[in-house]
Amino acid sequence: MKYLILLSLFIMSAYSTEERYLNRSPHGLLMGDAYTAVADGAFTLFYNPAILARHTGFSFWAINPSVAVTNVLDDPEKYNNLGNSPNEIAGVLFSDPVYVNLGATPGFKMGNFGLSAIVNYNTNLVLYNKVTPMLDIDYRFDKGFIMGYGMPLWGSFSQKGGGGEHLAFGLSVKYLQRESIYGSYNLTSPTLYNALESGDIDTVLAALGQVRGGGWGFDMGLDYAKKSGPNGFYAGLSIVDVYTNLITNNNDQNREVQPQNLQANLGLAWEFGFAESFGLVLSADYRNIEDTEMEFGKKTRYGLELKLTSALSVMAGVNSGLYSYGLRTNLGFLDIYAGFYGADVGRKLGQVKSNRGIIYLSLFDFTFDG
Repeated sequence: MKYLILLSLFIMSAYSTEERYLNRSPHGLLMGDAYTAVADGAFTLFYNPAILARHTGFSFWAINPSVAVTNVLDDPEKYNNLGNSPNEIAGVLFSDPVYVNLGATPGFKMGNFGLSAIVNYNTNLVLYNKVTPMLDIDYRFDKGFIMGYGMPLWGSFSQKGGGGEHLAFGLSVKYLQRESIYGSYNLTSPTLYNALESGDIDTVLAALGQVRGGGWGFDMGLDYAKKSGPNGFYAGLSIVDVYTNLITNNNDQNREVQPQNLQANLGLAWEFGFAESFGLVLSADYRNIEDTEMEFGKKTRYGLELKLTSALSVMAGVNSGLYSYGLRTNLGFLDIYAGFYGADVGRKLGQVKSNRGIIYLSLFDFTFDG
């Protein structure tokens, strides 16, 4: 059990190459992460800074933690007896992704300006090769902040003020400190085995090649929004990490901290209102436009949200062919999102699938219209 506790602090991969997002919206993930044209809440700056141009008044999110983990409900008996040695653990977890994510994005929006803290702990790991257990690790712990501004190029639009039509440009700047571990490790090697035996987490992290670094970056985007009454159409183009330069701190092994690579995304969304507080949102994303080698199926996202009342919504989506679903309920002082989603984390479509559960709590968030 000691081995599992220590290993769960890292990340899975195996042949896996999960995209390195700074943060994901739980709302978006439950809609298949088809969120580039929808992200008008607390996570706008992580999808498309141009959407800030839709905002009016003052909005504040002070306490909004999220937790996402491997969905053990798929096969709960599998984890009852993990054993006590690396080989026994490998036999149970062979090629089965393990995922842990803890995050929070406290921040605010004032008019068309937004600022958010970055606190995101992300861990994936995959064990493979039963004869010689290998552990693929992709671990990141990010801290910093991001701020941005959305400016209408023409037109006028207000999400709370009856809609309108605009084309807007947005720009955001971020500062990031990252510690990371990335690579494939022989689980029975003397170095790693002795580190695990020590029970000291700093020794384990050092043996795995933990490095730290930091730097600045920026994102940009465009947002087209048109809304009349309860019905609307939205289109967004975002280029995140146009330039993000993370400089690695000196380390004995000359390892490099994981970079944050450029990604271009296109999103569309349709909003339909059928009655007061009852409506439907449909969305679609085409991700990684710049990557000509990635398969089409890995680039596509589709989502929907059925708003039953002002306090209850149902969400569903498809992300790279994997399904997501969940609920949102608003209790006034507390906003809750909970559900399950799938992530395709292999290099090829369908190669490595990770089924996850997520819960997000936003306590005492508020908006003053202006």
